[in-house]
Amino acid sequence: MTPQEEDALRRLNDLRAAIRNVVHDVSNPLGVLRMSAYYLQNGAPDREKEAHYLTVMGESIEKIAAGLALLREMSDDSPANSPPRPSAEGLA
Repeated sequence: MTPQEEDALRRLNDLRAAIRNVVHDVSNPLGVLRMSAYYLQNGAPDREKEAHYLTVMGESIEKIAAGLALLREMSDDSPANSPPRPSAEGLA
C-alpha cells in the first residue's frame, strides 16, 4: 500500500469514527426530547415541571444542532478541511 493510500485509509477511518460519535451524541438528545414530550402530553405537569421539560427540550435541540453542524463541517471536501478526529466534544 502506498503512503497516499495509507493516508486516505486513515482519513476514511477517522471520518467513520467521527460520524459514529456524532450519531451517538445526537441519539441521546432525541431520547430526551421523546421523554419530555411524553411527560408534557401525558403527565399533566405543573408549571415548574413544564418549564423544566421545555428547558431540557431546548438544550437537546441545541445539542442536535451542534451535531448537525459538525456533520456539515465534516462534509466540506475542501483540501484545507481534513476530517476531524473522532471526538464530538461539547455534545454530550
